[in-house]
Amino acid sequence: MTLAPNLRSALACSLSSSLAQCAASDTAFYFQDREYCWQDVRNTISSLDQLLNKHPLGELSRVAFIARSRPLHISCLWGLLTTDRCASMIHCYQSTAKIISDIRKEGYRALIADQQDWNAELLAAVQDMGCLGIAITEHSLELRHCPEPNTANHAGSQTTPANQDDTATAIETLSSGTTGAPKRIQLSRRNLAASTEAAKQALTQMNASASQPAPIISVLPLSNISGVYASTPALAMGMPMAILEKFQLDDWLAIVQRFKPVAADIPPAAMAALRQRQLPKEVFSSIKVVRTGAAPLDREVQAYFQNELGIPVNLSYGASEFCGVITSWTMAELAEYSATKMGSCGRALPGVELRISDPDTGAVLATNEVGRLEAKVERVGPDWIATSDQARLDEDGFMWFEGRLEETIFRGGFKLAPLLIAEQLRRHPALADAAVIGVDDPRLGQVPIAALVLKAGQNQPSDEELNHFAREHLSATEIPSAYYFVDELPRTSSYKISLVELRKLIEAF
Repeated sequence: MTLAPNLRSALACSLSSSLAQCAASDTAFYFQDREYCWQDVRNTISSLDQLLNKHPLGELSRVAFIARSRPLHISCLWGLLTTDRCASMIHCYQSTAKIISDIRKEGYRALIADQQDWNAELLAAVQDMGCLGIAITEHSLELRHCPEPNTANHAGSQTTPANQDDTATAIETLSSGTTGAPKRIQLSRRNLAASTEAAKQALTQMNASASQPAPIISVLPLSNISGVYASTPALAMGMPMAILEKFQLDDWLAIVQRFKPVAADIPPAAMAALRQRQLPKEVFSSIKVVRTGAAPLDREVQAYFQNELGIPVNLSYGASEFCGVITSWTMAELAEYSATKMGSCGRALPGVELRISDPDTGAVLATNEVGRLEAKVERVGPDWIATSDQARLDEDGFMWFEGRLEETIFRGGFKLAPLLIAEQLRRHPALADAAVIGVDDPRLGQVPIAALVLKAGQNQPSDEELNHFAREHLSATEIPSAYYFVDELPRTSSYKISLVELRKLIEAF
């Protein structure tokens, strides 16, 4: 599969050139009190290419990847990009049964997964499908299964040579499902290259006054589009990354004190936790801007950072459906408007158009009227995409998030669709009906709570049984934090579930 430089896409050539310029002994990753050098990255990329080339049907252009935020996982992502393969992400926050179902549905020929994900059930399924299996261990890559030529899956076209056209897909991520059933979102090499270049320029500007640029600190999941956008600039610029597999407040504070970054990328729930600590202002002395998004930000928390700590907050808005962020702030806009437009998610980025529509009629609304947010994003396509969010646009073009049309739940940076969670819960043989709402949580922002109705004659299942069932049908973030049994669900005159009355009902427990 290794291609000659003149046959690679522009993205692959650019990233490969950056990798070649990194000194072998310099640090590429800081992770769990250990450092990984750029030679480790090169060795991982070379090993991955060799293992993928072992598939008996030939070249693989699309590879399933159960990605975790770890050094060798990021190196594997870079390896897929530099060899012009498509990385098709699979969330690790779900049951093995759901992962296997996804692999079968998509017809993958190769799977990369961490050794902790390679249980007997997954290995048996990969063997049955004639799929190449690669395990990421702590220090290297290992081949877990290589199909024989007579057992390899021949259906589909995923073993055709990679397309070096920059319009070809570089990354596939799963949408959050807030505007319908989760679907695969394709990000082209051209779009990824453009976003990487924009990130390089922003990082260069922010580090202009620093004597030595700090590592890129990443607390974002690699399987999400946010994690991809955090990692590719590191390779493009030859900058090291300091990685937390998940946000832990004390670990994050230790990294900040060690590396003194000029920018901090943290979710709103983490900002709220930092406010509760009431740490000395000196702890944040190096930070010139906090960048956040993925969930609503409490005004008091934002005011704490901007007024008490003197750190402007760049609150952005985006989604997997849009291949990332579509509204944000420039440093100049923060300097001019952060005090008067606190709470805004910024302006539309280049290549993005926004409008607000009436949820019932679809009519486009005027300035400062609240309605459904719609966006036309050049990197996605020519069509307007309707979200499940309410918003307004002010006279200066700033967008303000005003809530959720369908009570979308924001759990620790993940957007969850209550209707889809309830749909899966109704599959339980003892349940006649189910509804889900989000309730406030001090650590995660919100968590889903389920109201359930038993079928006549059925015994009430325990929370343990319900959690076991949910793990088989939902991702970990979608599993309700509590279950309440009711005689019937409150409904409106049009027979829709009344979320207002449902919330009152649950609050009475």
